[in-house]
Amino acid sequence: MPNVASIIARELKKNKINDIFMLTGYGSMYLNDAIEKNKIKYYAARNEAAAPMMAEAYAKAKNSIGAVCVTAGPGATNALPGLAEAYVDSAPIIIISGQVEKKYSSDNYSNLNIRTLGTAEFSITKVLKKITKYSCSLKNPYDCLYEIQKCIHLCKTGRQGPVWIEIPLDVQSFNIKNTNSLKKFKTKKKKDSKIDKKIDIIFKELKKASKPIFLLGNGLKQSGCTNHFKKLLNKLHIPFINSRFANDLFPFSHKLNLGLCGIKGTSYSKSITNACDLIISLGCRISPTLAHGDPKKFAPNAKIISVNNDKEELNLELRKIDHKINLELEDFFSKILKKKLNEKQYNYLEWNKKCHKIKIQNEIPNIFKKTNPIDLYKFMYELGSLSKRNSILITDAGSNYYIGGQVWKFENKQTEISSTTNAAMGLSVPLSIGAAIANKKKQILSVTGDGSIELNLQELKTISHYNLNIITFVINNGGYVSMKKWQDNFFSGNRLDTEVKTGAGTLNFRKIANAFDLSYLKISKVEEIRKKLNYCFNLKKPLLVEVITDKNQKIFGKEF
Repeated sequence: MPNVASIIARELKKNKINDIFMLTGYGSMYLNDAIEKNKIKYYAARNEAAAPMMAEAYAKAKNSIGAVCVTAGPGATNALPGLAEAYVDSAPIIIISGQVEKKYSSDNYSNLNIRTLGTAEFSITKVLKKITKYSCSLKNPYDCLYEIQKCIHLCKTGRQGPVWIEIPLDVQSFNIKNTNSLKKFKTKKKKDSKIDKKIDIIFKELKKASKPIFLLGNGLKQSGCTNHFKKLLNKLHIPFINSRFANDLFPFSHKLNLGLCGIKGTSYSKSITNACDLIISLGCRISPTLAHGDPKKFAPNAKIISVNNDKEELNLELRKIDHKINLELEDFFSKILKKKLNEKQYNYLEWNKKCHKIKIQNEIPNIFKKTNPIDLYKFMYELGSLSKRNSILITDAGSNYYIGGQVWKFENKQTEISSTTNAAMGLSVPLSIGAAIANKKKQILSVTGDGSIELNLQELKTISHYNLNIITFVINNGGYVSMKKWQDNFFSGNRLDTEVKTGAGTLNFRKIANAFDLSYLKISKVEEIRKKLNYCFNLKKPLLVEVITDKNQKIFGKEF
Protein backbone atom coordinates (compact mmCIF):
# COMPACT_ATOMS: atom_id res chain seq x y z
CA MET A 1 0.00 0.00 0.00
CA PRO A 2 1.78 3.19 -1.17
CA ASN A 3 1.84 6.37 0.83
CA VAL A 4 1.40 9.84 -0.65
CA ALA A 5 5.15 10.50 -0.75
CA SER A 6 5.64 7.35 -2.82
CA ILE A 7 2.87 8.34 -5.26
CA ILE A 8 4.51 11.74 -5.70
CA ALA A 9 7.91 10.16 -6.39
CA ARG A 10 6.41 7.65 -8.84
CA GLU A 11 4.74 10.44 -10.80
CA LEU A 12 8.04 12.31 -11.04
CA LYS A 13 9.70 9.17 -12.32
CA LYS A 14 6.86 8.53 -14.77
CA ASN A 15 7.49 12.00 -16.24
CA LYS A 16 11.21 11.25 -16.70
CA ILE A 17 12.29 13.37 -13.75
CA ASN A 18 15.22 11.15 -12.80
CA ASP A 19 17.33 13.66 -10.86
CA ILE A 20 16.48 15.93 -7.96
CA PHE A 21 18.36 18.59 -5.97
CA MET A 22 17.70 18.62 -2.27
CA LEU A 23 18.74 19.21 1.29
CA THR A 24 17.12 16.88 3.76
CA GLY A 25 15.27 17.76 6.96
CA TYR A 26 12.67 16.57 9.43
CA GLY A 27 9.73 18.07 7.53
CA SER A 28 10.47 16.14 4.33
CA MET A 29 11.60 12.75 5.67
CA TYR A 30 8.91 10.64 3.98
CA LEU A 31 9.53 12.47 0.70
CA ASN A 32 13.26 11.89 0.97
CA ASP A 33 12.70 8.20 1.61
CA ALA A 34 10.33 7.85 -1.37
CA ILE A 35 12.76 9.63 -3.68
CA GLU A 36 15.54 7.17 -2.84
CA LYS A 37 13.28 4.09 -3.01
CA ASN A 38 11.95 5.10 -6.43
CA LYS A 39 15.52 5.42 -7.73
CA ILE A 40 15.44 9.12 -8.38
CA LYS A 41 19.05 10.24 -8.13
CA TYR A 42 19.41 12.93 -5.53
CA TYR A 43 22.14 15.57 -5.38
CA ALA A 44 22.69 17.18 -2.00
CA ALA A 45 23.16 20.94 -1.99
CA ARG A 46 24.87 22.69 0.95
CA ASN A 47 22.23 25.39 1.13
CA GLU A 48 18.61 25.33 -0.06
CA ALA A 49 19.11 28.67 -1.83
CA ALA A 50 21.39 26.95 -4.34
CA ALA A 51 19.14 23.94 -5.04
CA PRO A 52 16.56 25.76 -7.27
CA MET A 53 19.46 27.43 -9.11
CA MET A 54 20.89 23.99 -9.84
CA ALA A 55 17.47 22.84 -10.99
CA GLU A 56 17.10 25.88 -13.25
CA ALA A 57 20.36 25.18 -15.06
CA TYR A 58 19.44 21.49 -15.27
CA ALA A 59 16.11 22.41 -16.89
CA LYS A 60 17.78 24.79 -19.37
CA ALA A 61 20.56 22.38 -20.29
CA LYS A 62 18.25 19.40 -20.71
CA ASN A 63 15.18 21.32 -21.93
CA SER A 64 13.15 19.44 -19.35
CA ILE A 65 11.91 19.87 -15.79
CA GLY A 66 14.30 20.51 -12.90
CA ALA A 67 13.21 19.17 -9.51
CA VAL A 68 13.90 20.26 -5.93
CA CYS A 69 12.98 18.85 -2.53
CA VAL A 70 13.41 20.87 0.67
CA THR A 71 12.20 20.65 4.23
CA ALA A 72 9.75 22.87 6.09
CA GLY A 73 10.32 26.29 7.70
CA PRO A 74 13.81 27.64 7.01
CA GLY A 75 14.38 24.97 4.37
CA ALA A 76 11.49 26.37 2.35
CA THR A 77 12.31 30.04 2.94
CA ASN A 78 15.96 29.47 2.04
CA ALA A 79 14.84 28.22 -1.38
CA LEU A 80 13.11 31.51 -2.25
CA PRO A 81 16.10 33.27 -3.90
CA GLY A 82 16.58 30.41 -6.36
CA LEU A 83 12.83 30.20 -6.91
CA ALA A 84 12.71 33.90 -7.83
CA GLU A 85 15.49 33.36 -10.38
CA ALA A 86 13.57 30.51 -12.01
CA TYR A 87 10.39 32.58 -12.11
CA VAL A 88 11.80 35.64 -13.85
CA ASP A 89 13.87 33.49 -16.23
CA SER A 90 10.88 31.27 -17.09
CA ALA A 91 12.63 28.08 -16.00
CA PRO A 92 10.40 24.99 -15.56
CA ILE A 93 11.22 23.67 -12.10
CA ILE A 94 9.09 21.93 -9.49
CA ILE A 95 9.80 22.42 -5.79
CA ILE A 96 8.38 19.94 -3.31
CA SER A 97 8.60 21.05 0.28
CA GLY A 98 7.75 19.36 3.52
CA GLN A 99 5.66 20.82 6.30
CA VAL A 100 4.86 19.93 9.89
CA GLU A 101 1.72 17.89 10.66
CA LYS A 102 -1.48 19.67 9.68
CA LYS A 103 -2.66 20.05 13.28
CA TYR A 104 0.54 21.96 14.11
CA SER A 105 0.32 24.26 11.09
CA SER A 106 -0.81 27.85 11.43
CA ASP A 107 -2.71 27.42 8.15
CA ASN A 108 -5.31 25.41 10.07
CA TYR A 109 -6.22 28.53 12.00
CA SER A 110 -7.32 30.70 9.11
CA ASN A 111 -9.66 32.62 11.44
CA LEU A 112 -6.65 33.73 13.47
CA ASN A 113 -3.74 35.83 12.28
CA ILE A 114 -1.02 33.85 14.00
CA ARG A 115 2.55 33.95 12.75
CA THR A 116 3.60 30.41 13.47
CA LEU A 117 2.57 27.38 15.51
CA GLY A 118 4.79 24.33 15.19
CA THR A 119 8.57 24.18 15.38
CA ALA A 120 10.17 24.94 12.00
CA GLU A 121 6.71 25.75 10.66
CA PHE A 122 6.12 28.59 8.22
CA SER A 123 3.20 29.15 5.86
CA ILE A 124 5.27 29.24 2.70
CA THR A 125 2.34 29.12 0.27
CA LYS A 126 1.20 32.56 1.47
CA VAL A 127 4.33 34.15 -0.04
CA LEU A 128 4.58 32.11 -3.24
CA LYS A 129 1.83 33.62 -5.37
CA LYS A 130 4.01 36.25 -7.08
CA ILE A 131 6.99 33.99 -7.82
CA THR A 132 5.36 30.77 -9.05
CA LYS A 133 3.03 29.80 -11.86
CA TYR A 134 1.15 27.68 -9.35
CA SER A 135 1.52 26.69 -5.71
CA CYS A 136 -0.52 24.65 -3.28
CA SER A 137 -0.48 23.01 0.12
CA LEU A 138 -1.63 19.41 -0.14
CA LYS A 139 -4.12 19.06 2.71
CA ASN A 140 -6.21 16.18 1.32
CA PRO A 141 -4.11 13.04 0.66
CA TYR A 142 -6.53 11.92 -2.05
CA ASP A 143 -5.66 15.01 -4.12
CA CYS A 144 -1.99 14.00 -4.35
CA LEU A 145 -2.04 12.62 -7.90
CA TYR A 146 -4.12 15.49 -9.23
CA GLU A 147 -1.88 18.17 -7.71
CA ILE A 148 1.45 16.68 -8.77
CA GLN A 149 0.15 16.12 -12.32
CA LYS A 150 -1.12 19.69 -12.41
CA CYS A 151 2.25 21.02 -11.25
CA ILE A 152 4.20 19.02 -13.84
CA HIS A 153 1.85 20.12 -16.61
CA LEU A 154 1.81 23.82 -15.73
CA CYS A 155 5.55 24.30 -15.34
CA LYS A 156 6.15 23.17 -18.96
CA THR A 157 3.02 24.62 -20.59
CA GLY A 158 2.64 28.10 -22.05
CA ARG A 159 5.22 30.47 -20.68
CA GLN A 160 7.26 28.10 -18.57
CA GLY A 161 8.09 28.67 -14.93
CA PRO A 162 8.36 27.21 -11.43
CA VAL A 163 5.63 25.49 -9.44
CA TRP A 164 5.57 24.53 -5.76
CA ILE A 165 3.74 21.83 -3.82
CA GLU A 166 3.90 21.73 -0.02
CA ILE A 167 3.08 18.44 1.71
CA PRO A 168 2.61 18.14 5.50
CA LEU A 169 4.26 15.17 7.24
CA ASP A 170 1.02 13.39 8.07
CA VAL A 171 -0.08 13.71 4.45
CA GLN A 172 3.28 12.42 3.19
CA SER A 173 2.90 9.29 5.32
CA PHE A 174 -0.79 8.69 4.57
CA ASN A 175 -1.41 5.30 2.93
CA ILE A 176 -3.64 5.14 -0.15
CA LYS A 177 -5.52 1.83 -0.34
CA ASN A 178 -6.80 2.16 -3.90
CA THR A 179 -4.66 4.35 -6.19
CA ASN A 180 -7.03 3.76 -9.11
CA SER A 181 -9.65 5.87 -7.35
CA LEU A 182 -7.41 8.94 -7.22
CA LYS A 183 -8.52 11.99 -9.15
CA LYS A 184 -6.34 12.79 -12.19
CA PHE A 185 -5.53 16.13 -13.83
CA LYS A 186 -6.89 16.49 -17.36
CA THR A 187 -5.87 19.06 -19.97
CA LYS A 188 -7.53 20.58 -23.00
CA LYS A 189 -5.69 22.41 -25.75
CA LYS A 190 -7.38 25.55 -26.99
CA LYS A 191 -7.57 26.14 -30.74
CA ASP A 192 -7.16 29.57 -32.30
CA SER A 193 -9.65 29.96 -35.14
CA LYS A 194 -7.99 33.20 -36.32
CA ILE A 195 -4.46 31.84 -36.69
CA ASP A 196 -4.48 31.89 -40.51
CA LYS A 197 -5.49 35.56 -40.56
CA LYS A 198 -2.70 36.37 -38.11
CA ILE A 199 -0.12 34.62 -40.29
CA ASP A 200 -1.37 36.52 -43.35
CA ILE A 201 -0.73 39.81 -41.53
CA ILE A 202 2.96 38.92 -41.26
CA PHE A 203 3.33 38.48 -45.01
CA LYS A 204 1.40 41.69 -45.72
CA GLU A 205 3.83 43.62 -43.53
CA LEU A 206 6.84 41.86 -45.07
CA LYS A 207 5.77 42.93 -48.55
CA LYS A 208 5.72 46.56 -47.40
CA ALA A 209 9.02 46.35 -45.50
CA SER A 210 12.50 46.87 -46.95
CA LYS A 211 14.55 46.49 -43.75
CA PRO A 212 13.00 43.73 -41.60
CA ILE A 213 14.66 41.75 -38.80
CA PHE A 214 13.70 38.83 -36.61
CA LEU A 215 14.13 39.25 -32.86
CA LEU A 216 14.77 35.91 -31.14
CA GLY A 217 14.03 35.22 -27.48
CA ASN A 218 13.95 32.55 -24.82
CA GLY A 219 10.57 31.36 -26.03
CA LEU A 220 12.13 30.15 -29.28
CA LYS A 221 14.80 28.20 -27.43
CA GLN A 222 12.30 26.60 -25.05
CA SER A 223 9.88 25.71 -27.84
CA GLY A 224 12.39 23.36 -29.46
CA CYS A 225 11.52 24.93 -32.82
CA THR A 226 14.97 26.13 -33.86
CA ASN A 227 14.97 23.87 -36.94
CA HIS A 228 11.58 25.25 -37.94
CA PHE A 229 12.99 28.75 -37.73
CA LYS A 230 15.90 27.68 -39.95
CA LYS A 231 13.40 26.60 -42.60
CA LEU A 232 11.69 29.98 -42.39
CA LEU A 233 15.06 31.74 -42.75
CA ASN A 234 15.80 29.73 -45.87
CA LYS A 235 12.56 31.03 -47.37
CA LEU A 236 12.73 34.68 -46.36
CA HIS A 237 16.47 35.45 -45.85
CA ILE A 238 15.78 38.02 -43.15
CA PRO A 239 18.59 38.89 -40.69
CA PHE A 240 18.01 38.24 -37.00
CA ILE A 241 19.12 39.74 -33.73
CA ASN A 242 19.14 37.93 -30.38
CA SER A 243 18.19 38.44 -26.79
CA ARG A 244 20.69 37.02 -24.32
CA PHE A 245 18.77 33.78 -23.87
CA ALA A 246 18.85 33.11 -27.61
CA ASN A 247 22.40 34.27 -28.29
CA ASP A 248 23.73 30.72 -28.59
CA LEU A 249 21.08 29.36 -30.97
CA PHE A 250 23.13 30.05 -34.11
CA PRO A 251 26.83 30.45 -34.91
CA PHE A 252 27.95 34.07 -34.79
CA SER A 253 29.36 33.65 -38.32
CA HIS A 254 25.91 32.83 -39.72
CA LYS A 255 25.42 35.35 -42.52
CA LEU A 256 22.08 36.51 -41.09
CA ASN A 257 23.12 36.61 -37.40
CA LEU A 258 23.42 40.20 -36.13
CA GLY A 259 24.45 39.21 -32.61
CA LEU A 260 23.22 40.28 -29.19
CA CYS A 261 20.77 43.14 -28.74
CA GLY A 262 20.51 45.33 -25.67
CA ILE A 263 22.28 47.67 -23.27
CA LYS A 264 25.29 45.39 -22.93
CA GLY A 265 24.91 43.77 -26.33
CA THR A 266 26.99 44.22 -29.45
CA SER A 267 28.03 47.78 -30.16
CA TYR A 268 26.05 47.91 -33.39
CA SER A 269 22.73 46.42 -32.24
CA LYS A 270 21.21 49.83 -31.53
CA SER A 271 22.09 51.27 -34.94
CA ILE A 272 20.52 48.24 -36.68
CA THR A 273 17.31 48.35 -34.63
CA ASN A 274 17.11 52.11 -35.20
CA ALA A 275 17.38 51.57 -38.96
CA CYS A 276 14.96 48.64 -39.40
CA ASP A 277 11.34 49.14 -40.48
CA LEU A 278 9.84 45.85 -39.27
CA ILE A 279 10.57 43.56 -36.32
CA ILE A 280 9.09 40.08 -36.05
CA SER A 281 9.63 39.07 -32.44
CA LEU A 282 9.58 35.34 -31.67
CA GLY A 283 9.22 34.42 -28.00
CA CYS A 284 10.89 37.61 -26.85
CA ARG A 285 9.83 40.43 -24.53
CA ILE A 286 10.64 44.08 -25.25
CA SER A 287 12.25 44.71 -21.88
CA PRO A 288 14.16 47.86 -20.85
CA THR A 289 17.44 45.94 -20.95
CA LEU A 290 16.79 44.62 -24.45
CA ALA A 291 15.55 48.01 -25.64
CA HIS A 292 18.79 49.84 -24.76
CA GLY A 293 17.22 51.30 -21.61
CA ASP A 294 14.17 52.95 -23.15
CA PRO A 295 11.50 50.70 -24.74
CA LYS A 296 9.52 53.66 -26.12
CA LYS A 297 12.52 54.68 -28.23
CA PHE A 298 13.35 51.12 -29.32
CA ALA A 299 13.29 50.66 -33.09
CA PRO A 300 11.50 54.02 -33.59
CA ASN A 301 10.96 53.52 -37.33
CA ALA A 302 9.71 49.96 -37.13
CA LYS A 303 6.41 48.20 -36.85
CA ILE A 304 6.56 45.30 -34.41
CA ILE A 305 4.86 41.93 -34.78
CA SER A 306 5.18 39.86 -31.63
CA VAL A 307 4.52 36.13 -31.41
CA ASN A 308 4.37 35.18 -27.73
CA ASN A 309 2.55 32.60 -25.64
CA ASP A 310 2.29 35.06 -22.74
CA LYS A 311 -0.72 37.34 -23.28
CA GLU A 312 0.32 39.65 -20.45
CA GLU A 313 3.68 40.37 -22.10
CA LEU A 314 1.89 41.27 -25.31
CA ASN A 315 -0.30 43.75 -23.45
CA LEU A 316 2.60 45.66 -21.88
CA GLU A 317 2.62 49.32 -22.81
CA LEU A 318 6.39 49.82 -22.64
CA ARG A 319 6.54 49.77 -26.44
CA LYS A 320 3.66 49.68 -28.88
CA ILE A 321 3.13 46.25 -30.45
CA ASP A 322 1.43 46.74 -33.81
CA HIS A 323 0.32 43.13 -34.25
CA LYS A 324 -0.04 40.79 -31.28
CA ILE A 325 -0.06 37.05 -31.91
CA ASN A 326 -0.76 35.09 -28.72
CA LEU A 327 0.33 31.65 -29.85
CA GLU A 328 2.67 28.77 -29.07
CA LEU A 329 5.63 28.89 -31.45
CA GLU A 330 5.13 25.25 -32.35
CA ASP A 331 1.66 26.10 -33.66
CA PHE A 332 2.96 29.26 -35.32
CA PHE A 333 5.63 27.43 -37.32
CA SER A 334 3.33 24.57 -38.27
CA LYS A 335 1.10 27.13 -40.00
CA ILE A 336 3.58 29.59 -41.46
CA LEU A 337 5.79 26.93 -43.03
CA LYS A 338 2.82 25.55 -44.95
CA LYS A 339 2.33 28.85 -46.74
CA LYS A 340 3.42 28.79 -50.37
CA LEU A 341 5.60 31.81 -51.05
CA ASN A 342 6.81 33.62 -54.09
CA GLU A 343 10.27 34.25 -52.67
CA LYS A 344 10.96 36.94 -55.28
CA GLN A 345 8.43 39.13 -53.44
CA TYR A 346 10.64 39.10 -50.36
CA ASN A 347 14.01 40.44 -51.49
CA TYR A 348 16.12 42.04 -48.75
CA LEU A 349 19.56 41.61 -50.32
CA GLU A 350 20.64 45.25 -49.98
CA TRP A 351 19.48 45.40 -46.38
CA ASN A 352 21.37 42.19 -45.58
CA LYS A 353 24.54 43.64 -47.11
CA LYS A 354 24.20 46.80 -45.04
CA CYS A 355 23.69 44.84 -41.81
CA HIS A 356 26.67 42.59 -42.51
CA LYS A 357 28.87 45.63 -43.16
CA ILE A 358 27.83 47.24 -39.88
CA LYS A 359 28.50 43.96 -38.06
CA ILE A 360 32.07 43.41 -39.29
CA GLN A 361 33.09 47.06 -38.79
CA ASN A 362 32.14 47.24 -35.13
CA GLU A 363 34.35 44.83 -33.22
CA ILE A 364 35.06 45.83 -29.62
CA PRO A 365 38.65 47.13 -29.56
CA ASN A 366 39.56 45.67 -26.16
CA ILE A 367 39.26 42.11 -27.44
CA PHE A 368 42.72 42.22 -28.93
CA LYS A 369 44.44 44.21 -26.22
CA LYS A 370 47.71 42.43 -25.33
CA THR A 371 49.06 44.36 -22.37
CA ASN A 372 48.99 43.48 -18.68
CA PRO A 373 47.06 43.52 -16.41
CA ILE A 374 44.71 41.12 -18.15
CA ASP A 375 41.76 42.81 -19.80
CA LEU A 376 38.58 40.82 -19.11
CA TYR A 377 37.51 41.24 -22.75
CA LYS A 378 40.67 39.46 -23.82
CA PHE A 379 40.25 36.61 -21.33
CA MET A 380 36.55 36.04 -22.07
CA TYR A 381 37.20 36.13 -25.81
CA GLU A 382 39.93 33.49 -25.52
CA LEU A 383 37.81 31.37 -23.18
CA GLY A 384 34.95 31.32 -25.66
CA SER A 385 37.02 30.80 -28.79
CA LEU A 386 39.27 28.07 -27.34
CA SER A 387 36.54 26.12 -25.55
CA LYS A 388 35.83 22.68 -26.89
CA ARG A 389 32.87 21.62 -29.00
CA ASN A 390 29.60 21.39 -27.05
CA SER A 391 31.00 23.14 -23.98
CA ILE A 392 28.53 24.93 -21.74
CA LEU A 393 29.60 28.47 -20.82
CA ILE A 394 28.20 30.03 -17.67
CA THR A 395 28.52 33.54 -16.31
CA ASP A 396 27.68 35.13 -13.01
CA ALA A 397 26.11 38.54 -12.55
CA GLY A 398 28.29 41.60 -13.15
CA SER A 399 31.18 42.38 -15.49
CA ASN A 400 31.80 38.81 -16.69
CA TYR A 401 28.12 38.52 -17.67
CA TYR A 402 28.16 41.73 -19.72
CA ILE A 403 31.50 41.07 -21.38
CA GLY A 404 30.75 37.41 -22.10
CA GLY A 405 27.61 38.45 -23.97
CA GLN A 406 29.59 40.87 -26.10
CA VAL A 407 32.50 38.65 -27.10
CA TRP A 408 31.40 35.01 -26.98
CA LYS A 409 30.82 33.71 -30.48
CA PHE A 410 29.13 30.33 -30.41
CA GLU A 411 30.78 28.72 -33.44
CA ASN A 412 31.37 25.21 -32.14
CA LYS A 413 27.96 24.24 -30.77
CA GLN A 414 28.77 25.77 -27.41
CA THR A 415 25.80 26.90 -25.35
CA GLU A 416 25.35 29.44 -22.59
CA ILE A 417 23.45 29.40 -19.32
CA SER A 418 23.16 32.60 -17.31
CA SER A 419 20.61 34.57 -15.36
CA THR A 420 19.56 37.42 -17.59
CA THR A 421 16.76 39.04 -15.65
CA ASN A 422 17.17 38.95 -11.88
CA ALA A 423 20.96 38.63 -12.08
CA ALA A 424 21.64 37.43 -8.54
CA MET A 425 25.31 37.34 -7.59
CA GLY A 426 26.81 33.93 -6.89
CA LEU A 427 24.61 32.12 -9.39
CA SER A 428 27.30 30.59 -11.57
CA VAL A 429 28.51 27.97 -9.08
CA PRO A 430 25.09 26.30 -8.54
CA LEU A 431 24.19 26.83 -12.23
CA SER A 432 27.33 24.95 -13.22
CA ILE A 433 26.35 22.03 -10.98
CA GLY A 434 22.89 21.72 -12.53
CA ALA A 435 24.32 21.92 -16.05
CA ALA A 436 26.98 19.30 -15.29
CA ILE A 437 24.44 16.82 -13.93
CA ALA A 438 22.16 17.36 -16.92
CA ASN A 439 25.03 16.84 -19.37
CA LYS A 440 27.65 14.60 -17.80
CA LYS A 441 29.69 14.30 -21.01
CA LYS A 442 30.02 18.05 -21.57
CA GLN A 443 32.62 20.31 -20.05
CA ILE A 444 31.19 23.15 -17.98
CA LEU A 445 33.11 26.45 -17.99
CA SER A 446 31.81 28.62 -15.18
CA VAL A 447 32.90 32.24 -14.68
CA THR A 448 32.29 34.08 -11.43
CA GLY A 449 33.77 37.07 -9.64
CA ASP A 450 35.88 37.41 -6.52
CA GLY A 451 32.88 39.03 -4.84
CA SER A 452 30.08 36.96 -6.34
CA ILE A 453 31.55 33.59 -5.43
CA GLU A 454 31.24 34.37 -1.73
CA LEU A 455 27.44 34.00 -1.88
CA ASN A 456 27.46 30.30 -2.76
CA LEU A 457 31.03 29.38 -1.91
CA GLN A 458 29.93 26.26 -0.02
CA GLU A 459 28.70 24.62 -3.25
CA LEU A 460 32.31 24.17 -4.39
CA LYS A 461 32.23 21.12 -2.14
CA THR A 462 29.23 19.80 -4.10
CA ILE A 463 31.37 20.04 -7.25
CA SER A 464 34.26 18.09 -5.78
CA HIS A 465 32.06 15.56 -3.97
CA TYR A 466 30.33 14.50 -7.19
CA ASN A 467 33.53 14.90 -9.22
CA LEU A 468 31.75 17.08 -11.76
CA ASN A 469 33.43 18.16 -14.99
CA ILE A 470 33.43 21.85 -14.05
CA ILE A 471 36.15 24.46 -14.34
CA THR A 472 35.34 27.43 -12.11
CA PHE A 473 37.09 30.62 -13.22
CA VAL A 474 37.20 33.28 -10.50
CA ILE A 475 37.81 36.76 -11.93
CA ASN A 476 39.88 38.51 -9.29
CA ASN A 477 39.68 42.25 -9.92
CA GLY A 478 39.69 43.49 -6.37
CA GLY A 479 35.99 43.77 -5.70
CA TYR A 480 32.78 44.46 -7.59
CA VAL A 481 33.88 46.03 -10.89
CA SER A 482 30.43 46.63 -12.38
CA MET A 483 29.23 48.28 -9.16
CA LYS A 484 32.37 50.44 -9.04
CA LYS A 485 31.55 51.64 -12.56
CA TRP A 486 28.05 52.63 -11.49
CA GLN A 487 29.42 54.48 -8.46
CA ASP A 488 32.05 56.23 -10.59
CA ASN A 489 29.50 57.24 -13.26
CA PHE A 490 26.63 58.36 -11.04
CA PHE A 491 27.98 59.02 -7.54
CA SER A 492 31.18 60.99 -8.18
CA GLY A 493 33.38 57.99 -7.50
CA ASN A 494 32.07 57.49 -3.97
CA ARG A 495 32.76 53.76 -3.72
CA LEU A 496 30.84 52.01 -0.97
CA ASP A 497 31.20 48.30 -0.16
CA THR A 498 32.84 47.53 -3.52
CA GLU A 499 36.57 47.48 -2.83
CA VAL A 500 39.21 45.56 -0.91
CA LYS A 501 39.02 47.96 2.04
CA THR A 502 35.56 46.56 2.80
CA GLY A 503 36.75 42.98 2.53
CA ALA A 504 35.46 42.45 -1.01
CA GLY A 505 37.79 40.40 -3.18
CA THR A 506 40.19 39.38 -0.42
CA LEU A 507 39.74 35.61 -0.36
CA ASN A 508 42.75 33.32 -0.70
CA PHE A 509 41.58 31.13 -3.57
CA ARG A 510 44.49 28.72 -3.38
CA LYS A 511 43.52 27.87 0.20
CA ILE A 512 39.84 27.74 -0.71
CA ALA A 513 40.51 25.26 -3.51
CA ASN A 514 42.45 23.10 -1.07
CA ALA A 515 39.69 23.34 1.56
CA PHE A 516 37.06 22.14 -0.92
CA ASP A 517 39.24 19.40 -2.44
CA LEU A 518 39.69 21.14 -5.80
CA SER A 519 42.77 21.53 -7.95
CA TYR A 520 44.01 25.11 -8.30
CA LEU A 521 45.54 27.15 -11.12
CA LYS A 522 46.36 30.85 -11.44
CA ILE A 523 46.41 33.01 -14.59
CA SER A 524 47.96 36.44 -14.05
CA LYS A 525 49.54 37.38 -17.41
CA VAL A 526 48.13 37.79 -20.92
CA GLU A 527 50.80 35.57 -22.43
CA GLU A 528 49.71 32.69 -20.14
CA ILE A 529 46.06 32.66 -21.15
CA ARG A 530 46.03 30.34 -24.14
CA LYS A 531 48.52 27.80 -22.76
CA LYS A 532 46.83 27.51 -19.38
CA LEU A 533 43.31 27.41 -20.82
CA ASN A 534 44.25 24.50 -23.09
CA TYR A 535 45.77 22.77 -20.05
CA CYS A 536 42.48 23.27 -18.15
CA PHE A 537 40.35 21.94 -20.98
CA ASN A 538 42.34 18.69 -21.14
CA LEU A 539 42.45 18.09 -17.37
CA LYS A 540 38.99 16.44 -17.11
CA LYS A 541 38.53 17.01 -13.38
CA PRO A 542 37.09 19.77 -11.17
CA LEU A 543 39.35 22.80 -11.10
CA LEU A 544 39.36 26.28 -9.56
CA VAL A 545 41.19 28.86 -11.69
CA GLU A 546 41.98 32.31 -10.33
CA VAL A 547 42.29 34.93 -13.10
CA ILE A 548 43.91 38.24 -12.10
CA THR A 549 42.36 41.01 -14.21
CA ASP A 550 42.40 44.79 -14.45
CA LYS A 551 40.91 46.47 -11.35
CA ASN A 552 39.85 49.41 -13.52
CA GLN A 553 38.14 47.32 -16.19
CA LYS A 554 36.23 49.28 -18.84
CA ILE A 555 32.83 47.87 -19.84
CA PHE A 556 31.39 48.98 -23.17
CA GLY A 557 27.70 49.74 -23.43
CA LYS A 558 25.16 52.07 -21.91
CA GLU A 559 24.71 52.29 -18.17
CA PHE A 560 21.30 52.96 -16.62
